[in-house]
Parts: sequence; structure tokens; C-alpha cells
Amino acid sequence: MKKFKEWADENLQGDRVIWAVVFALSVISVLVVYSSIGTLAYKRTASPEWILMKHTGMVMLGLASMWIAHKIDYRYYSKLSRLALWMSIPLLLYTFRFGTTLNDAARWIKVPFFGSFQPSDFASLALIINLASMLSKRQQNIDDIKESLIPILFWCGSICGPHCPF
Repeated sequence: MKKFKEWADENLQGDRVIWAVVFALSVISVLVVYSSIGTLAYKRTASPEWILMKHTGMVMLGLASMWIAHKIDYRYYSKLSRLALWMSIPLLLYTFRFGTTLNDAARWIKVPFFGSFQPSDFASLALIINLASMLSKRQQNIDDIKESLIPILFWCGSICGPHCPF
């Protein structure tokens, strides 16, 4: 237990409550999947243990990805966010025009050999990161509408505009 605490102190910097909540929710998700897979496994003639191990592996992969993302400097994400926004606009327009319908929603793009993804998830993540970056850079001039509000409204309108029903 002492070695785990030393490892956690060294590698899990940041808010300990957030890390504890993430680990608790991960464990709870494994328990919930285990309690609900009996019927699903019977219908699919699959082993419940296989489904549980697959979910546990995905949880571990998610936790590892989160830890790696945590180790990368936040300024790197700030630089990538502008590029991600510029990439997301054509993806959203392509989805609007040629999107594939899955689960009664025409918001998907099929990618050969990988499956499908929703560009709106990518765009919303890029928008949140970019808005945080813009606000942190302009926090001294936040009262200036031309300097702060107009660029924010531009990006919000560009990303959210293709989703408007009219």
C-alpha cells in the first residue's frame, strides 16, 4: 500500500478528489456491467466473463489514456485546439450533408476499417479547449467586446451553426 501511495503522489498530481471520483466511477461501472450482463450474454450466446473482461479492459485503456493526457502540458492542447476547430468545421458540414444515420441520428461519419464517429463530439471538445484558451489569454481585456466577445461568438456560431434546424 505504501508503494501505491508513493506512485500516486508522484504520478497523479492535481486534484485528488477528481482522481478518486474517476477511480470510484470506474469500479462502479465494472460492477454495474457485471450485474447486468447475464441476460445479454445469454441472448448473444457469449460468456459473461468475456464481456466483463472486455469492459474492464476498456476501462483500463480509458484510465491509461486519461493519465497520459494528464501528463501532457496544457499549453500543447491550447495550440492544437485552433487546428482542431478549423478541422471540425468541414467535418460538421460534411456530416450535415452526407451524414450516416445510426440509432435514429444522422450525425455520424463512417470511416472505413474504424467504424463510425460523431464529428460534433470532436468539435465540442475543440471548442471548449479553445474557449478556455481564448479566455485565459484575454482575461485582462475581458471588458473589450471587440477583443473578447466577437471571437468567442464567431467560434461558437461556427461550431454550433451547422446543428441549427433552420
